[in-house]
Amino acid sequence: MTTSRQSTGPVGAAEFAHALGALTPAPRLAVAFSGGPDSLALLFLAARWARARKRVRLIALTVDHGLRPGSASEARLAARMAAALGVPHRILKWKGEKPKSGIQAAARAARYRLLAEACRKEGVGDLLVAHHLDDQAETFLLRLARGSGVDGLAAMAPSRWLEVVPPLSTPLRLLRPLLDFPRARLVATLEKAGLEAIHDPSNENERFDRVKARRLLGELGTLGLDAHRLADTAAHMARVRTALEADTRAFLAAHARMAPEGFIAIAPESFGLAADEIALRALAEILKAVSGSDYPPRFEALRTLFDALKAGKLGHGRTLHGCKLSLDRGLVVAVREPAAALAAPAIELRRGQERAWDGRFVVKLAAGPAGAIRLGALGAEGLVRLKKSGLPMPEAPRAALLALPALWKEGTLLGAPHIGFPGKGVRAEARLLKGRLLDSP
Repeated sequence: MTTSRQSTGPVGAAEFAHALGALTPAPRLAVAFSGGPDSLALLFLAARWARARKRVRLIALTVDHGLRPGSASEARLAARMAAALGVPHRILKWKGEKPKSGIQAAARAARYRLLAEACRKEGVGDLLVAHHLDDQAETFLLRLARGSGVDGLAAMAPSRWLEVVPPLSTPLRLLRPLLDFPRARLVATLEKAGLEAIHDPSNENERFDRVKARRLLGELGTLGLDAHRLADTAAHMARVRTALEADTRAFLAAHARMAPEGFIAIAPESFGLAADEIALRALAEILKAVSGSDYPPRFEALRTLFDALKAGKLGHGRTLHGCKLSLDRGLVVAVREPAAALAAPAIELRRGQERAWDGRFVVKLAAGPAGAIRLGALGAEGLVRLKKSGLPMPEAPRAALLALPALWKEGTLLGAPHIGFPGKGVRAEARLLKGRLLDSP
């Protein structure tokens, strides 16, 4: 039987049904739809699939980042394209001030946040995206050029839980049903259906690394390193990553303790009880969880800290990734650096709202004064005020207390959810945003 990779023709209805069915899709689905060739092919295939199933509901979601002229008109065109396929559609606008640097990363984060929020409002369980076989191979090449290890080279998974801040009340999965189909087959699908997509000129601009990788793939094919072979290698790496993550999760569950105040304690000898790869991964997860970062520190710096831990050379403590590690009563304690927490942008919080702060805590204000309250770090000034109030302090390092979330209004401390609220009529709660592999006891 011809496989999805061997064929060069359009993607058939049965093929797509098999690929999507293998991911056990929810009855309510959304398609991230830009109007480009890949997402249009996905929307066409998903719409045809949904029409054959009575209980399935499908919606198309287009994000207008507002970063270039014409984005609004392209979003409206995408809406008309979805309507022609009989699919309900929503335009999601990225509002507010845009960052002056790191715009691509910020736009990506905003895109997934908007898509996730729209899915929650629509009762959607799975979000479909149009990444395909060539995307997988291009991603592998780009990460190989950056010196990525196993995790990076594992590239994209067919299914994963989408992590958003603040987290959704119900989990949302990201599904990639086209990962086994090459780009040429999606183009053939559009041609047969008589559909014309929106073309983004940046997809041909060789200033972008992904376009360079796309061109390089054609040359590597003469050596047998075509998209299929590179995607297979990425799949091998993904299996290795899954095994390593399982071992890391077991190590952390056995040896690390994450306190409600956001610090982590672990016996220093624990790092010698596992293979270096597992112990290094565990240390990276500890730093991610304590710092609130989505990404680990650079490997060279991580390795230096790890070697110091194993050699018992922490001294008066070491800092990395916005965290400080030091010895306390025979344990290595990792806390958020107070200076880093104080530098985290304060955000506004109103009654009934739930907001994430510093990538570490989600704070919900159940009751409080009218208007906005500022959510930021407690700091030394706040800690002094709370101690004067006579409230009992939790058993935690002083640095961890300084980095706790606190509520302020016009220079007045209303309190900290972990400690209590001296102000009347104020009720709030805070919960941890834990690392992906780190589970609290």
